[in-house]
Formats: sequence, C-alpha cells, structure tokens
Amino acid sequence: MRIVAEHLSYTYQPKSPFATRALDDVSLTIEEGEFFGILGHTGSGKSTFVQHLNGLLRLPPSRKRGKKSPPAPNEPKLLVGEFDLTQKKTDLRALRRRVGMVFQYPEYQLFAETVKEDVAFGLKNFSDKKLTAEETEKAVREALSVVGMEYDEVAEKSPFDLSGGQKRRVAIAGVVVTRPEVLVLDEPAAGLDPLGKREVMELLHRLHSTWCKTVIIVSHDMDEIAENCTRAAVFAEGKVRFCLPPAELFRHAEELTELGLDIPLTAKLCRALERRGVVLDCDFTTEDFIRKTLALMGGKP
Repeated sequence: MRIVAEHLSYTYQPKSPFATRALDDVSLTIEEGEFFGILGHTGSGKSTFVQHLNGLLRLPPSRKRGKKSPPAPNEPKLLVGEFDLTQKKTDLRALRRRVGMVFQYPEYQLFAETVKEDVAFGLKNFSDKKLTAEETEKAVREALSVVGMEYDEVAEKSPFDLSGGQKRRVAIAGVVVTRPEVLVLDEPAAGLDPLGKREVMELLHRLHSTWCKTVIIVSHDMDEIAENCTRAAVFAEGKVRFCLPPAELFRHAEELTELGLDIPLTAKLCRALERRGVVLDCDFTTEDFIRKTLALMGGKP
C-alpha cells in the first residue's frame, strides 16, 4: 500500500482559544515496502501524522464540486493504498485491518484474562467474516510465533504474568494477527535496555520481510533510524523539513541540531574525524562505520 499525503493540515480544538496547529501543509509519500522512519521532538506533529494513516484522526470530507471543476489549490489529499481518507464513506474497519497501529508502551494496553484472548481481540474486531474457533486459534498461534513466542507455552497464561519484553511481544502480536500490509509503531523500543532494543528491531525486520510489507516507526533515537530505516522524514512545527535516506539525512547535522534533534554516534565520530582531516564516507550504520574505519587504517574488515 502506497501512502500519499498532500497539503495535510490538522488543528486540535479548532475555533477555540486553545486551538493548536499540529500539521501545517504536510506533503509526504511513503512507498510500499519501505522501512520508514519519522523523527521529531515532542509537539512536532509526527504522532498526529501517523494517527491519520488508519483514520484515528480524520480529515474533513472533500468538498463536492462539478465534474469539470478542477481541485481547489492546496486541497488536502490522503491516500493509503486504495483508501481515500478525504471521503466520508471510507471503510475504516477494512482500513484498520490493513494498517496496524502499535502505540508507545503497548503492553499497558493488555487487558484480557489470557494471552490468546488478548491477541484474538483485534482479529475478531477487524475480521471481515465470522471466524471459527479453529481459524482463530490458527491465526493467534501464527501471530505469536512470528513475534517469537510459543503458543502452547503462553496461550493460557495471564499477560500480566509475563516479563516486560514478553508483554510487548504479545501486544505487537495482537496488532499483526490481522496480517496488516502496513505496520506503524510509535517508539517501539521505548523503555527497553540495549538488548531489548536490539531484539525488538530484529523482530520488526522479521515482520517486514515475512509479514508486513511496509513498516513505519516513530522515533527520537537517531541511531535506531540510521541502523534500520530506508528513508526518514523529519517533522518540526507541523511541517516536514527533510525526507531522505539516513546516509544523506545525517549529513545535515547543523540543521538537525537547530531543530532540537541529535545525530547518530557514528555521524558524530565522522564529524570529529573530518575536523582532523580524515574523511570517512559511510552510511552511518555501525557495521559500515567499522568496516570503513578498519579499511582506512589498513586493517581487514
């Protein structure tokens, strides 16, 4: 599913003294198959943007016009695959089956008595047909397996008896159980230690290669973006300031710093080397940085 947003704006509490413009004429395209990153400090508009992608926040319906009337200048447009989110009759249930949304700290949203009931909840809500018990169990079993958990070990357990990492996996399973084509995650590694972060990112890459065609992560962790994403969009004050592959994005270190953002450790090291007359052309992943540093020093990568 290709995502195309044009001239997208959104204001919280419009026509009130507390009106806040969260998105301001945003145009952004995310291609099918990308592992896409969205960056920005608090209040930049990044979370508001992704909540439009499965209709949690809605655009005003398109104004009716005659067949020969051209679109108004800067008329908002938001297409998620074949779903036109400016249309009043958009099938939101079908959209949410195909665009899964995992919020920050999703383990806090677990609620059912058993793991299998929690994972099955989204399936029952968004399925386009009534499933048999056997079909439901099969889908839940597969969803738990893809996030690295054994159905027979955890299905009957209370999700509240699991470890923090296991709870997060169960919460993710509850979203991917519908086999969405697009998976959106808000700060998927928030609150985890380095090992936990690595395991979550490995899980997302496994989902990307076998389960969900497109993965979109909202993050403030520059190293996370550099290591994992094909492209990343930088939001600031409701606008998209950059949309580039990480290898190009993090060469704009001064501009990112002015926006209140950091750069990856590898980018900082490259800048430090440049100040000493050593130019290292790498893509800012740790692997590429180490390989090219060793090559520069005459060592074997």
